[in-house]
Amino acid sequence: MRALTLATALPSLALLLGCVGYHVTYDYDGTASYGRYKTFDYYTSKKGTGGTTSLMDKRVRASVEKELQAKGFSMETKGDPDFLVTYYPVVRERQYRTTTHIGWGWGFRPVYGRIGTSSSQVHHYKEGTIVIEIVDFKTNQMIWQGAAAGALTGLDNPEDADEAVPKAVRDILAKFPPK
Repeated sequence: MRALTLATALPSLALLLGCVGYHVTYDYDGTASYGRYKTFDYYTSKKGTGGTTSLMDKRVRASVEKELQAKGFSMETKGDPDFLVTYYPVVRERQYRTTTHIGWGWGFRPVYGRIGTSSSQVHHYKEGTIVIEIVDFKTNQMIWQGAAAGALTGLDNPEDADEAVPKAVRDILAKFPPK
């Protein structure tokens, strides 16, 4: 009976793990005047955008520009923009454990017995999150922040990244500006 349960549970678990995507969260300053924001530029530092690879940096940057321009904002690189955008990844080491039980039992009450063994494996992976922050240029105060936890997890090739990053950025910026 247990072997049958395990045999049916493993494919279900694999399906569940394969369907897990990412989780989007956001927060904002309710006192900010979002209606006056028309132009943006990127907030940069000497460290760049937070340690992303140059290829991933290009993907995220292009996606952020596309989404903000689709919302009617324009890029302002020569003058003072209304708000600044920064983005960076947060990568964490994660793990999960799988345990397989194999056994055999016999008997009836009050005499019975069983023999078995268990095998456990720990699986390690990196969970990657995209964080986007928006800062008011004049006050230098953060007014909006969004994140897609798990959006950079399991990107095994450039095709996966080219598909996942724009979708994650679109989902993050879906609630910007707040109504």
